[in-house]
Amino acid sequence: MNRGKSVTAMAMGTNQGIYRFVHENPDVEFYPVSYTHDVCVIGKIDQFITINSAIQIDLFGQINAETIRGRPVSGVGGSQNFTTGASRSMGGKTIVALPSTAAGGKVSRIVSILDPNAGVTTPRADIHYVVTEFGVANLRGKTLSQRARELAAIAHPDFREELKKAWERR
Repeated sequence: MNRGKSVTAMAMGTNQGIYRFVHENPDVEFYPVSYTHDVCVIGKIDQFITINSAIQIDLFGQINAETIRGRPVSGVGGSQNFTTGASRSMGGKTIVALPSTAAGGKVSRIVSILDPNAGVTTPRADIHYVVTEFGVANLRGKTLSQRARELAAIAHPDFREELKKAWERR
Protein backbone atom coordinates (compact mmCIF):
# COMPACT_ATOMS: atom_id res chain seq x y z
CA MET A 1 0.00 0.00 0.00
CA ASN A 2 1.44 3.41 0.91
CA ARG A 3 3.55 2.39 3.89
CA GLY A 4 5.74 5.22 5.18
CA LYS A 5 3.99 7.83 3.06
CA SER A 6 1.69 10.73 3.88
CA VAL A 7 -1.38 10.19 1.73
CA THR A 8 -3.82 12.99 1.01
CA ALA A 9 -6.40 14.19 -1.46
CA MET A 10 -5.52 17.86 -1.09
CA ALA A 11 -3.36 20.45 0.61
CA MET A 12 -4.41 24.02 1.16
CA GLY A 13 -3.72 27.01 3.31
CA THR A 14 -2.28 30.49 3.38
CA ASN A 15 1.13 29.47 4.69
CA GLN A 16 3.51 28.86 1.79
CA GLY A 17 5.45 26.40 3.92
CA ILE A 18 2.91 23.65 3.25
CA TYR A 19 3.33 24.06 -0.48
CA ARG A 20 7.12 23.98 -0.22
CA PHE A 21 6.84 20.83 1.93
CA VAL A 22 4.61 18.87 -0.47
CA HIS A 23 6.16 20.07 -3.74
CA GLU A 24 7.97 17.09 -5.28
CA ASN A 25 8.25 15.46 -1.84
CA PRO A 26 8.52 11.68 -2.40
CA ASP A 27 7.06 11.05 1.06
CA VAL A 28 3.76 12.78 0.18
CA GLU A 29 1.36 11.11 -2.23
CA PHE A 30 -1.80 12.68 -3.64
CA TYR A 31 -4.76 10.50 -4.66
CA PRO A 32 -8.40 11.13 -5.54
CA VAL A 33 -10.95 11.11 -2.73
CA SER A 34 -12.30 7.84 -4.15
CA TYR A 35 -9.07 6.28 -2.83
CA THR A 36 -8.24 8.35 0.29
CA HIS A 37 -11.79 8.03 1.67
CA ASP A 38 -12.42 4.40 0.66
CA VAL A 39 -13.41 2.47 3.80
CA CYS A 40 -11.80 -0.71 2.43
CA VAL A 41 -8.47 1.07 1.88
CA ILE A 42 -8.63 2.70 5.32
CA GLY A 43 -9.64 -0.57 6.96
CA LYS A 44 -6.44 -2.23 5.70
CA ILE A 45 -4.29 0.21 7.68
CA ASP A 46 -3.53 -1.39 11.05
CA GLN A 47 -4.18 0.79 14.11
CA PHE A 48 -5.82 3.52 12.05
CA ILE A 49 -7.01 6.29 14.35
CA THR A 50 -9.47 8.91 13.17
CA ILE A 51 -10.15 12.16 15.01
CA ASN A 52 -13.30 14.04 14.04
CA SER A 53 -15.23 16.90 15.54
CA ALA A 54 -18.93 17.33 16.18
CA ILE A 55 -21.49 20.03 16.70
CA GLN A 56 -23.44 17.88 19.16
CA ILE A 57 -23.36 14.43 20.68
CA ASP A 58 -26.36 12.99 22.46
CA LEU A 59 -26.31 10.73 25.49
CA PHE A 60 -26.58 7.66 23.23
CA GLY A 61 -23.34 8.71 21.51
CA GLN A 62 -24.91 9.77 18.21
CA ILE A 63 -23.00 12.53 16.44
CA ASN A 64 -24.43 15.58 14.68
CA ALA A 65 -21.64 17.23 12.70
CA GLU A 66 -23.80 18.97 10.10
CA THR A 67 -26.53 21.21 11.52
CA ILE A 68 -27.12 23.93 14.10
CA ARG A 69 -30.75 24.45 15.10
CA GLY A 70 -31.81 22.50 12.01
CA ARG A 71 -29.79 24.66 9.62
CA PRO A 72 -27.04 22.94 7.58
CA VAL A 73 -23.60 24.38 8.36
CA SER A 74 -21.43 21.57 7.03
CA GLY A 75 -21.51 18.47 4.91
CA VAL A 76 -20.68 14.96 5.96
CA GLY A 77 -17.22 15.21 4.44
CA GLY A 78 -15.12 12.15 5.13
CA SER A 79 -16.17 11.74 8.74
CA GLN A 80 -18.22 8.58 8.28
CA ASN A 81 -15.72 7.09 5.81
CA PHE A 82 -12.86 7.46 8.27
CA THR A 83 -14.97 6.27 11.20
CA THR A 84 -16.09 3.14 9.35
CA GLY A 85 -12.54 2.55 8.08
CA ALA A 86 -11.11 2.85 11.59
CA SER A 87 -13.72 0.39 12.86
CA ARG A 88 -12.53 -2.11 10.22
CA SER A 89 -8.86 -1.50 10.97
CA MET A 90 -7.03 -4.01 13.19
CA GLY A 91 -6.63 -2.05 16.42
CA GLY A 92 -8.28 1.03 14.91
CA LYS A 93 -10.03 3.64 17.02
CA THR A 94 -12.48 6.47 16.48
CA ILE A 95 -12.18 9.66 18.48
CA VAL A 96 -14.57 12.59 18.53
CA ALA A 97 -13.11 15.76 20.03
CA LEU A 98 -15.23 18.80 20.79
CA PRO A 99 -15.48 21.68 23.24
CA SER A 100 -18.10 20.98 25.89
CA THR A 101 -20.05 24.17 25.16
CA ALA A 102 -20.96 26.62 22.42
CA ALA A 103 -22.36 30.16 22.34
CA GLY A 104 -19.92 31.43 24.93
CA GLY A 105 -20.70 28.64 27.39
CA LYS A 106 -24.47 29.04 27.20
CA VAL A 107 -25.16 25.85 25.25
CA SER A 108 -23.99 22.33 26.01
CA ARG A 109 -22.66 20.39 23.05
CA ILE A 110 -23.38 17.15 24.92
CA VAL A 111 -27.17 16.95 24.84
CA SER A 112 -29.84 14.53 26.02
CA ILE A 113 -31.20 14.24 22.48
CA LEU A 114 -30.02 15.75 19.20
CA ASP A 115 -31.78 18.90 18.02
CA PRO A 116 -34.91 18.45 15.90
CA ASN A 117 -33.97 18.12 12.22
CA ALA A 118 -30.36 17.30 13.10
CA GLY A 119 -29.01 14.45 11.07
CA VAL A 120 -27.04 11.64 12.64
CA THR A 121 -23.69 12.05 10.93
CA THR A 122 -22.12 9.16 12.83
CA PRO A 123 -24.13 6.40 14.52
CA ARG A 124 -23.48 5.55 18.16
CA ALA A 125 -22.04 2.09 17.47
CA ASP A 126 -19.08 3.58 15.59
CA ILE A 127 -17.78 5.83 18.36
CA HIS A 128 -14.98 4.66 20.65
CA TYR A 129 -13.85 7.79 22.49
CA VAL A 130 -15.28 11.26 23.03
CA VAL A 131 -12.96 13.98 24.31
CA THR A 132 -13.79 17.38 25.81
CA GLU A 133 -11.71 19.70 27.96
CA PHE A 134 -13.20 17.82 30.95
CA GLY A 135 -11.97 14.35 30.06
CA VAL A 136 -12.42 11.27 27.91
CA ALA A 137 -15.49 9.05 27.63
CA ASN A 138 -14.82 5.51 26.45
CA LEU A 139 -18.08 4.38 24.81
CA ARG A 140 -16.87 1.16 23.18
CA GLY A 141 -18.93 -1.84 24.26
CA LYS A 142 -20.90 0.17 26.83
CA THR A 143 -24.62 -0.07 27.52
CA LEU A 144 -26.77 2.98 26.81
CA SER A 145 -26.86 3.86 30.52
CA GLN A 146 -23.09 3.54 30.82
CA ARG A 147 -22.66 5.73 27.73
CA ALA A 148 -24.93 8.40 29.19
CA ARG A 149 -22.97 8.42 32.47
CA GLU A 150 -19.63 8.61 30.66
CA LEU A 151 -20.79 11.49 28.46
CA ALA A 152 -22.41 13.45 31.30
CA ALA A 153 -19.13 13.15 33.21
CA ILE A 154 -17.20 15.01 30.48
CA ALA A 155 -19.87 17.66 29.88
CA HIS A 156 -19.32 21.15 31.21
CA PRO A 157 -20.04 21.10 34.98
CA ASP A 158 -22.88 23.61 34.51
CA PHE A 159 -24.81 21.05 32.45
CA ARG A 160 -24.00 17.71 34.12
CA GLU A 161 -26.94 17.53 36.52
CA GLU A 162 -29.38 18.55 33.81
CA LEU A 163 -28.05 15.77 31.55
CA LYS A 164 -28.25 13.17 34.33
CA LYS A 165 -31.85 14.14 35.10
CA ALA A 166 -32.79 14.06 31.41
CA TRP A 167 -31.38 10.54 31.17
CA GLU A 168 -33.31 9.41 34.25
CA ARG A 169 -36.57 10.74 32.71
CA ARG A 170 -35.95 8.67 29.59
